Amino acid sequence: MNYFIFLIFLISLFSNCFNFELSQERIKKLDEIINSHMKLAKLKTVGFIITNSDDTIYQNIYGEIDKVTTKSPFILGSVSKSFTALALLHLNISLNKKIDKYDLKDYIKEEDAKDITISELLNHSSGLDSFSSNRLYKKGYFNYSNYGFALLGKIIEKESKKKYEDYMSETIFNPLKMVNTHASYHPDIIDSYDFFLGFRTKYRNIESEIGDGFYIPAGFISSSIEDMGNYLRFYLNKSDECQKYVKQMTEGNLSIEYNLNYGMGLVIQKKNGQVIYNHDGATNSFLSKLFIYPELDIGFFIVTNTRDSLCSRPSQDFFKEIENYLIYDSIDGLDNSSFFFNHFTYNIIFLFIISIPLTYLIITIIRKIKLKKYSWFIG
Repeated sequence: MNYFIFLIFLISLFSNCFNFELSQERIKKLDEIINSHMKLAKLKTVGFIITNSDDTIYQNIYGEIDKVTTKSPFILGSVSKSFTALALLHLNISLNKKIDKYDLKDYIKEEDAKDITISELLNHSSGLDSFSSNRLYKKGYFNYSNYGFALLGKIIEKESKKKYEDYMSETIFNPLKMVNTHASYHPDIIDSYDFFLGFRTKYRNIESEIGDGFYIPAGFISSSIEDMGNYLRFYLNKSDECQKYVKQMTEGNLSIEYNLNYGMGLVIQKKNGQVIYNHDGATNSFLSKLFIYPELDIGFFIVTNTRDSLCSRPSQDFFKEIENYLIYDSIDGLDNSSFFFNHFTYNIIFLFIISIPLTYLIITIIRKIKLKKYSWFIG
């Protein structure tokens, strides 16, 4: 009898863990968590949205509320890969097709292109380096490649006979009413910042970082908080049309590590019995993460326009803390001492490295001054 009661208690406890509710009290606590981390990591702005398949549950901009709104575009980083994968699947082509069929000789050696399929680019098993066309890894194993997804952008252009940005607008952005989402550099992209050696400075290289647009399919699509709500609802939509693509993107995935796999533009994970689709995003000045809990009918997205060049890990922990609080009502707390220790350590190492040439320069100047004085005395 005691065993039966204990079993009922466990089932009840497990059920409560996933009984999602966002009351005003929980929103207040969520705001506290976000504001606390912003202060700790010197983040300028944070955007957040949570939605179910029907409508937005909560959205907010923290920080620069006088300059940034829920309609302002942030750069998504590698969350862009999910867009590229979805757009490519809309072309309805064989994923086993070798990429040498697309005349990519300006971007990859022909002999390598003959050996790589579209699906291998989609799940990072092509063996390509992250930022070059070099084949550094064994095929068939997960090795993250931004270059591979950049090539997928070129394949989309070759197959659709349209510019990548135009095809994305026609196929993804416009149908989902993502009016502030762009697959090219856009002047409305919000200001971003770099936190370096204890100082937060405005990042001024967004346009040059995007460059000719080659890497936009891999990491430089920009979107607003409101638009990302529409995007999340696509994955939560139970219609056959939507689920057809979700199934393709999440089945036949490749193992990254225990209980963690990569599908096509999405990471697939299992946590406490729940399936999660997610993806991190990072550029030189933006950090983001997308979460989709299909069985709970919940999706959320969080982004910041500040990146710490020396120690961005605390922001990744921050995203995890938001997930734990929203889904599991768990608050581990962010380790402030760890953040300061890591940052102090990196700062000391950096200062030590730059002090070597600086010390040499100072010694050289002093020697020349002494030598000049000595020459004058002898004269």
